[in-house]
Amino acid sequence: MDIENNIEQVREEFPIFKRLAYMNSAAHGPTLRRVHDATEEWWRIRMNEEKVDPPDALGEAAKMLHCDSSELCYVNRVTQGLNMVSSMMPLERGDNIVVTDLGYPSNVFVWFPYRESGVEIRRIRHRDGLITLDDFEKAVDDHTKVVSISRVEWTSSLRYDMRALSEVAHDHGAYLVDDSYQAMGAIDVDLHRSVVDFFTAGSEKWMCCPAMSGVFYIREGLWDDFDPTYRYYGNVEAAFADGAPWEKPGHDNHASYLKPLYRDARKHYRGCVSEEFHWGYHAALVYFNSLGMKNIEKRNMELSQYLLEGLKEHPVKVNTSEVPSERGALVTYNTGSPEKNQRLYDALKKEGIIVAHRYAAGVGGIRVSCHFFNTFEDIDRLLRVQKRIL
Repeated sequence: MDIENNIEQVREEFPIFKRLAYMNSAAHGPTLRRVHDATEEWWRIRMNEEKVDPPDALGEAAKMLHCDSSELCYVNRVTQGLNMVSSMMPLERGDNIVVTDLGYPSNVFVWFPYRESGVEIRRIRHRDGLITLDDFEKAVDDHTKVVSISRVEWTSSLRYDMRALSEVAHDHGAYLVDDSYQAMGAIDVDLHRSVVDFFTAGSEKWMCCPAMSGVFYIREGLWDDFDPTYRYYGNVEAAFADGAPWEKPGHDNHASYLKPLYRDARKHYRGCVSEEFHWGYHAALVYFNSLGMKNIEKRNMELSQYLLEGLKEHPVKVNTSEVPSERGALVTYNTGSPEKNQRLYDALKKEGIIVAHRYAAGVGGIRVSCHFFNTFEDIDRLLRVQKRIL
């Protein structure tokens, strides 16, 4: 779909725009009307005890992410996906894990327990918000087992070349873990092209759904290398091959489950996502796929570029690159004073302009995360109010 020429139709999908200039999708996206409707339909079906096959949200996610649905399973949030990877890694004393100091806390925190067994958490330090491929090449060595990063950093919008990073990691026998919460739904993510080993992303931010749903990816070539440490009986493929095992007289809570798990990503599913979230998440995925992720990314790059140009007339330091391939959809900038940033954030909110106030490793300030449904008029309004305040 041509988003710009259909922007009013697009904005009708998001009731919040009747009240607010909402530019905070990096925190949580405004709820998509059809997500609400799909969830309501699930409750109607549930209350009437109807038997309906669940929608194929994983299939739609696979279309969006350019991978196979067999490489995906559900998670209830990104932290769960990262913990799943962390719990499977065969880490030993002398190994190291490479992260960045710009990464979201969950991307680093899940590795903390390994420090007690002599595993080093090696943080790449940014230089004025910048981390380069050369920095990763210097940090990763033959003792590196995991490179765990965000495809798009949450305070600077720095976007990494994931294919180049996968080559760096794989040349040393390390796994690349991709937290794409600030990427999926905002830019076109191609998992097969980027050759990441693990990936996870949630529903609440750029996908415009409630929290507690998302996807976890494990590359096909790794299926037999990792077994889940958390066991969910529903992943025993043969037990459910011809219906629920408890519907058979011979059901036994031991023998019926002494069989292999699924051989694909499904064996890692923890059974922790409610069906109602499948329905809502599916509705969002279908809508985003109908718009086309390349179209969404193009729109988001145009909006962020327009904002970056406008900020040149304001007394702020911008943390985000002007090169589209080097940034995600969000933009952050700083007035030079945390107190002044807070006053600006509060003043914008009072005017019905919703942004965020965020920092990591000294990078951040005001974070504006326009999505495809925003308009240049939204940005003009923000800049107009900000100019008056500053």
